Amino acid sequence: MTDKTMSHVDAPASAPTPRERLSPGRVLSWVSGYETLVLLALLVVAFSLASDRFLTAANLQNVALVQAVTATMTLAVLMPLIIGEFDLSVGYLIGFLVMLEAVVAQHTSNPVLIMAAGPVVGLLVGLVNGLLTVYFKISSFIATLGVGILLSGGTQGISNGKVIFENIPSSLTSLASDDFLGLSLAVWLTLLLALILFYILEHTPQGRFWYAIGGSERVAYLAGVRTNRMRMTAFAAAGLIVGIAANFALAQAGSANPGYGPELLLPAYAAAFLGVATYRPGYYNVLGALVAIILLAIGFNGLSLLGVPFWVQPIFNGSVLIIAVLVARQETRQVRTG
Repeated sequence: MTDKTMSHVDAPASAPTPRERLSPGRVLSWVSGYETLVLLALLVVAFSLASDRFLTAANLQNVALVQAVTATMTLAVLMPLIIGEFDLSVGYLIGFLVMLEAVVAQHTSNPVLIMAAGPVVGLLVGLVNGLLTVYFKISSFIATLGVGILLSGGTQGISNGKVIFENIPSSLTSLASDDFLGLSLAVWLTLLLALILFYILEHTPQGRFWYAIGGSERVAYLAGVRTNRMRMTAFAAAGLIVGIAANFALAQAGSANPGYGPELLLPAYAAAFLGVATYRPGYYNVLGALVAIILLAIGFNGLSLLGVPFWVQPIFNGSVLIIAVLVARQETRQVRTG
């Protein structure tokens, strides 16, 4: 190597100029992995300036309570997504389970039996989804959609197409009406569930196996992971969590409507996709999903307080879903290419 070459190699890199430090690319690199948090902060500031009712305790408590069901549904869809599958039955499933618990309430006053009906049947439906996908090799997209359509018929059948509001026990509705430290019990239970799932996914072999299957099922199998069993447990966990969400939904409404449920599917998936951009970029994760849920809730609530036309909110939700999918794909591509 010549002296001239060595001099070129050893020369220290020139410090970036002030203009380079504030360039769009460098600014974006600073917030990489925290884009949703930055957007959330901007929305909070904007809605706080635009409406004096936004940043009030009553409004924020109501937002938290309303989002408890959506948040729990998002945690449910995370399980199949992590292993690379979809569960499109969750919207119909929660509608069926809410109606089932209301029907059970017409035959018994035991609140334990009523509140257990949703999670138990949800777990069984999740196992059916897993069985069809894992052992019968049906695409999860088709299998869970088919199960969801069956459940929608079941909801109409057990309700006879009617809203049921009689005999819902007060111990169940107290999940939404009673509060602790300013938040309803349903919100605290949702946070507890998120904490448990975070621990399972981040600190247990079960969580690592699920992520390994999502990365490459073949590689996970060759590494000794019982992939079929792990995939079954992911679908079962999704069904169980939807059953818990059914309790929160029945507690909030105090009644069961046969048309309830399918509208929760897209917000749950939008939050799950958007969560990929936060905490563990490129991976579906609990903390990222929670931030995404808050972002969507704040956006929806702020628009409502500003009195925007009714058709703006679906446009907002649809736009966020498209952006979320693009972000998820970009983050996943960056992780795979290193």
